[in-house]
Amino acid sequence: MDRALKMVFYDEAKVERDIFAQLSLALKNFRGVGMPRDEGATRRILDQIHRQSRAFAAVCYGFMRTKGIGVARDQGEGQQWYREAAYWFREEAMEGEGISANNLGYLYAKGLGVPENTEIAAEWFREAAEKGSAAALYNLGVCYLNGWGVQQDAARAVDLLQQACDGDDVSAASVLAYLYLEGRGVKRDPAKSFEYNLRAARAGNVEAASALGYALGVGLGAERNVEASISWFEMAANEGDAYAQANLAMYFCHSSDLKLFNRGWTMLMQSCEQGDVSAKYQMAQILIFGVTHREADYAAALDIAMDLAELSHPGGYHLIGVMYEHGLGVPVDMVRAAGWYERAARKGSANGQAALGRLYAIGGGVRQDNVRAYYWLKLASPSPNSQAWREMETVRSRMNADEVRESDRMLQDQPAPRRGTFGLKPLPKNSFGEPRKS
Repeated sequence: MDRALKMVFYDEAKVERDIFAQLSLALKNFRGVGMPRDEGATRRILDQIHRQSRAFAAVCYGFMRTKGIGVARDQGEGQQWYREAAYWFREEAMEGEGISANNLGYLYAKGLGVPENTEIAAEWFREAAEKGSAAALYNLGVCYLNGWGVQQDAARAVDLLQQACDGDDVSAASVLAYLYLEGRGVKRDPAKSFEYNLRAARAGNVEAASALGYALGVGLGAERNVEASISWFEMAANEGDAYAQANLAMYFCHSSDLKLFNRGWTMLMQSCEQGDVSAKYQMAQILIFGVTHREADYAAALDIAMDLAELSHPGGYHLIGVMYEHGLGVPVDMVRAAGWYERAARKGSANGQAALGRLYAIGGGVRQDNVRAYYWLKLASPSPNSQAWREMETVRSRMNADEVRESDRMLQDQPAPRRGTFGLKPLPKNSFGEPRKS
């Protein structure tokens, strides 16, 4: 998992703001990426950051220079401004400002204005945490989770993230939600994952809102609720979240209402033109299966799926497997289908794992094998009462005791691969696939 570190400030209402998340939103508004171009919104975001302090103003100028927001792009000058930010953050940290120590650590972690050094970054995060910074507890937890500047330690990461969460750090709640969903450092618990995401999303965390959109769409950790799913996706989409926009577009594209379809199709087209892989994945699905207002186009779908496969996108592998299994624009070839499904499965695609498990269960393109069927279906971590869950239970019912023990050993020896990108998958229409993992 490649979770983001964060540099923060607290606004007038004492609400934590992730500076680079805000700066990225300003850039999206300035360029019109994922939302209408709005230079006024860009100025409002930059002004809010700029007026915090000299250090934050320098960060703001550094970002503007390196990204070309209202000024010519100049990486060298951008680094000069980041160096000034590092100077002021260091001065403030020496005076006991925990947030400044955290933010200096961020600059070292990213190599902005100072040499990139994750060990020094972790030390600054530790110092800031000792001064009571919840954001620093979060950053230090992420360092232990990924092994950045410290020895990787999932249990230590969970402890630090829980401390940060107890200090009302919404990013920590979002990461804990991921860990409980994956069973990493903790026992897997989708319901608890949902609770942490709900807590973070209600506090304004965009990624958590996207995760809730997914969870409510498939009934993972909570009862399925399409209306609520759309609502959370809309919240995240309005903040420029590409994954939420792609999934929201898929809802609209499956609508019988032509206006909603056109809105969704336009959203997907714009995101695809900007190179967003989530949107390309959703587009490929529509072109494979067709929707009310758009017929299937297998040739175009295969081109997009192959492009995704070249990017090692697990969804691309899975969709190519689907096309070979069902003869959609290509000859039926179960051996090739199984091969593509296995590539998807080993990259962490729950859909690929479920599809490969099903082929092992029936002996399609591979030798029939109950142990491997159950292994892959179990790795897919299907929701109760889903098709994959029912298939998993059917396979288990015909396994003998030795096969069950062997499958359990395989699952214990090789934990579930980390998930790849996730999204709505119309198999059948209006259903979901696996969740996004950053």
